[in-house]
Amino acid sequence: MRAASRSEHEIDSPPQPAGLSGRWHEVSRALVRFFALQDAIFFAYLSIIGALIALASPGPVQAGCLRVVFTSAAALALGCLLGRGVPALPVPVRAVIYRLAIVGVLLSNYLTLRDFLQLVRPDAVDDALYRFDLRVFGVEPALWLERWNRRPIVEWFSFFYFSYFGICAAYMVTVVWLSRAGRKTTEFALGTAIVFCIGQLGYTAVPGYGPIQHLASSFRGPIDGGFWWSMVWSTVQTAGAMKDIFPSLHTAVPLWFTLFALHQARSDSRWRWPARVTGFFSANIIVSTMLLRWHYGIDVIMGLLLASSAGYLAPILARREEAWRHGLGLPAPWRFPPRPAPPPAVVVTSGSP
Repeated sequence: MRAASRSEHEIDSPPQPAGLSGRWHEVSRALVRFFALQDAIFFAYLSIIGALIALASPGPVQAGCLRVVFTSAAALALGCLLGRGVPALPVPVRAVIYRLAIVGVLLSNYLTLRDFLQLVRPDAVDDALYRFDLRVFGVEPALWLERWNRRPIVEWFSFFYFSYFGICAAYMVTVVWLSRAGRKTTEFALGTAIVFCIGQLGYTAVPGYGPIQHLASSFRGPIDGGFWWSMVWSTVQTAGAMKDIFPSLHTAVPLWFTLFALHQARSDSRWRWPARVTGFFSANIIVSTMLLRWHYGIDVIMGLLLASSAGYLAPILARREEAWRHGLGLPAPWRFPPRPAPPPAVVVTSGSP
């Protein structure tokens, strides 16, 4: 009986390598148990911007930005630890805690970009971006598109520009909150983390205000918009980061969602129409970024490159991460381990064995 019990244990838990490699295996398994690759991307992003803030001029703005970074890192760590490390909590509770943490970190850091960019990059490189466009395109796209500065056209593209926020919310709710967790969720989380984290670091490396401010004197007149243009303008003035142009996330994010939906449609036909609709919105949003004078041509090119990179890398990284976790005896990143079953009751019977 003892030999049989030992054999069953060996099947459930394969022998671990000994020595240094064995210790590395255990350390890796302990870290991967709590943290997935998308968490690592966010922690790396928070570490970079935290270091930049720490090196900036001391003052109330620096202190406020540091609080956001530390709070975000603590919230994400707590979400990971509770979500994957406390199986005594019900699975739905842990799933909600983790989702709230990762979405909250994404939103809070975007909403503090205005203060962050003014703190760490008080300069702007609009002139370099403008000169690049002239060398590559022979003209600044925003200036060339001014010929279409007519209210019906402006309103059409303003609607699509504003729809960016609805598209982000729709995909986040559908994939992260409503869909069954699995490989699809992992791909979406990884691609979204890549696009937003690299994009927002791009704002730091190449800050600028865009043609709407830098080339204001070169346009023949203001944008001839109505309701939708006023919605765009008020939203940007209220919550925009102001120097968030390179790369264009209004280009990268909807295109990434389109590529994600197209990839899902290969195995699930229900994603075909979301891919088509998102692709149509994405094309209009890309044009709107320049027609409404927010972005230079190079911003859009880099947004296209960023989205394409995420579309290529996300499925590969998701597949490899799941294989790695499986090799360590761990569930997929979005499969939270269930509550352990109670030990079987011991039945005591009278009489001789």
